[in-house]
Amino acid sequence: MAIRTWAGVRGQALRILVSIASSSAFLLFGYDQGVFAGLIGGQAFKDTFNNPDTTTIGTVTAIYEIGCFLGAILTFYIGDKLGRKNAIWVGLAIMLIGTVLQATAFGVGHMIVGRIVTGIGNGINTSTVPMYQAETTKARSRGRMISIEGWFITIGITISYWITYGTSFSNDPTVQWRTPIILQCAFGAVTAMMLFGLPESPRFLMAKGRKEEALEALALLEGEDQNSAAVQAQFKSIQAALDFSAGSNNGEVTFKDYFKGGKQQTFRRLALGYGIQMMQQLTGINAVIFYSAYLLENVLNLDRELSLIVGGCTGLTFFVFTFIPILFIDSWGRRKPLMLGAAGQAVAMAVIAVCVKLSVEDNNIAAGTAGVIFVMVYIATYSGFAWVATPWLYPTEINELRFRNQGTALATSANWLWNFVVVKITPLGAQNLGWKFFLIFMVFNASFVPIIYFLYPETAGKTLEELDSLFVNTTKAWQLTEKGRHGDVDIELPHELAHGTSLTTADEEKRGSHDSLPAHKM
Repeated sequence: MAIRTWAGVRGQALRILVSIASSSAFLLFGYDQGVFAGLIGGQAFKDTFNNPDTTTIGTVTAIYEIGCFLGAILTFYIGDKLGRKNAIWVGLAIMLIGTVLQATAFGVGHMIVGRIVTGIGNGINTSTVPMYQAETTKARSRGRMISIEGWFITIGITISYWITYGTSFSNDPTVQWRTPIILQCAFGAVTAMMLFGLPESPRFLMAKGRKEEALEALALLEGEDQNSAAVQAQFKSIQAALDFSAGSNNGEVTFKDYFKGGKQQTFRRLALGYGIQMMQQLTGINAVIFYSAYLLENVLNLDRELSLIVGGCTGLTFFVFTFIPILFIDSWGRRKPLMLGAAGQAVAMAVIAVCVKLSVEDNNIAAGTAGVIFVMVYIATYSGFAWVATPWLYPTEINELRFRNQGTALATSANWLWNFVVVKITPLGAQNLGWKFFLIFMVFNASFVPIIYFLYPETAGKTLEELDSLFVNTTKAWQLTEKGRHGDVDIELPHELAHGTSLTTADEEKRGSHDSLPAHKM
């Protein structure tokens, strides 16, 4: 059966539609991330749930991350059975059910169930959408496309901040907090509808042996005939990459395959993907996103309305500065922005800690104002140096095709697990440690600079098939810093894939395995 696309579009126009669908899914993700923070302080919300204490608020808020974690783990097992598009549809359907449960809640237990269900759907989508985008995008613009997804996260957060500010003046629960929650359905509907006119990932189809469909999908995405040189080169490159990593068992993945070093460095790839997502959360960003209004109101002592306005401005800061990586991420690469960003974030957290100390202990109004400004500086640094998008992009690049679904799902589970930890401890940490709480994130951010330098190789500009043979010659990340130099068409095959070369014992010893690498503690 021929693949149908919206209005029969092909080539670049079709890739743009894939990007719009993926970005709308991440807009929903961002809205869902930000909306609850603006609701938990509202009087109508408190009255509905009998004035929950800090611990209860922390649990109800953070339980969403447990649902997302479960969704990511579920994707680990079922993602390759469903395919990229079907997995996204399933995730959206589950999110719809969870959203309705939340919007109709009258008790804490009911709300917790709704947030878990919504989280499961979002966990599936955040595991699958970046992978779908990466597998349908050219190497030269892969970073840009997924950075656009990251930008749409911030658009969703910004929309949620200002909608919750607008509804905060009402004492009617239906207006004050139920309406902002149910609006999530509109964003999900856009993605669900768009998927009907988009092709399945050709790399997923190849991995499943559906070669004719894969060839047709590649031709549609290239905008060329199936027999064209560009389409045939990509087709052969993907097949060569699958053959290169197939191993025994006819390419079937076994449990012990996840722990292999050797020429693929499978375990190392999985660990790198897991680590970058864990680090994203330990920057402290979601302590700021989820509890921006709470922190400003209770730590810097701003009134409720002003706290919401400043929270909305943090969303605007996200929106503006997350656009910057769209312009440079494919030319700068992945490593350099992450290291510069982590260093800047460490400095910002240190200044925030000092400002909070002076504001709270000495009642220094100027220090409180400076603290708010440096919250903005921290967010601008985090956003401007690609910490929003790169942790979602990197696992889709570093994991080889046979393990890409599992590796991306595992990495996403790390994001949500550590997100839960951060969101759960933030109210208690801010309440009990005060200004010292920010020093924890200062230390984490500073430590990420050497971790990225020594452990994370450059992936920008290389085709996904080239990245499958990334560790053939060396496992030293600080030597793997060269970016790929592909033009409009991804037609070059890595030498090892193109010629099917095997590695000698000396090569194996030179390259090493994950057992001989510096430990990446997680």
